[in-house]
Amino acid sequence: MSQIALTALERRAALERLGYSEREADFLCLAALHGGYFLRRQYARFLDSPDGGTVTQLIEKALDLGHAEAATYKANTHIYHLAARPFYAALGQQDNRNRRRKEPMTIKTKLMGLDFVLDHPDQKYLTTEQEKRRFFQERFSVQPHELPAKHYASRGEITDRYFVEKYPIFYSSSFEPASPPVVSFCFLDSGLAAVSAFESFLSQYARLFAHLRGFEVIYVAANEVLFAKAQTAFQRFSSSRQAPANGLALDAELPKILEYFEARRLLEAKQFASFDRAKLIRFRDQQIAFGNPKTEALYKRWRAGDNLRDLFNPEPKQGFHPSNAGHFSTYLLEYSYELFGHLTAH
Repeated sequence: MSQIALTALERRAALERLGYSEREADFLCLAALHGGYFLRRQYARFLDSPDGGTVTQLIEKALDLGHAEAATYKANTHIYHLAARPFYAALGQQDNRNRRRKEPMTIKTKLMGLDFVLDHPDQKYLTTEQEKRRFFQERFSVQPHELPAKHYASRGEITDRYFVEKYPIFYSSSFEPASPPVVSFCFLDSGLAAVSAFESFLSQYARLFAHLRGFEVIYVAANEVLFAKAQTAFQRFSSSRQAPANGLALDAELPKILEYFEARRLLEAKQFASFDRAKLIRFRDQQIAFGNPKTEALYKRWRAGDNLRDLFNPEPKQGFHPSNAGHFSTYLLEYSYELFGHLTAH
């Protein structure tokens, strides 16, 4: 993964060298690192001015330079995608996945994320995977296996990518002197029918939350339909987190993981007769559910003879805060996303 750590001023200067003005560079950097897509109204919002010639000038420049692509959606609305590798290379993010084309539901989510950022311009955002990993490691001593991650297979190699949702994350100073910053995590609801995706999000971030003395989860949506249910889900998540220091719920997870480990051991030993079709399907689902660096490390130690219950419940680390429930809030985006029609996520 090709990433270079640059400051905001260095990124602005790099885009100015490509031909953009200071304000254009600031907005394009914001749009690129918070999703890769933007609308005319969002640049006008950034400028705090009506949509007019200044907005058109930026769009035409980005299109002419080959840095952006345009797509037409409902009501003849154009969405612009910053997709050029040289553009992201100037930001030190040559392999940033925001430059890849996305499905409409994902595009809608990214535009909602940019709207949230534009509504809260004074926050200190962690914009790249590299920044997020370094921030949590240096400020809270979080190890890579304790971060939310997904595995990607390419050319026979497995790569771990972190914070793949790319939802806005920002931090602010604690009210307590000499205390670490308070981190806010956004969850973007692009039109969900239920809160199951939010519950999965909380589960994926549980080990990270356990390190934080103060944190906030913000449920962001364009309507209030699921706000009450999301709050209930967060309260249920908080009350059930009587977990060991590694953030895993021992009683609920241990039997499931042990079953997965036993099945994996049998397959690796080529004892295929132990499996029928239903057990193979269950194993495939378990691979998806437990495909993370933490579980992989547990499996290796279990195969080496360590007791799984002891591995699940180590002594708490100094400064670890597994009992912290955090704070929940909601944020209503007062913008229309009808250009996508009535999409519903499943």
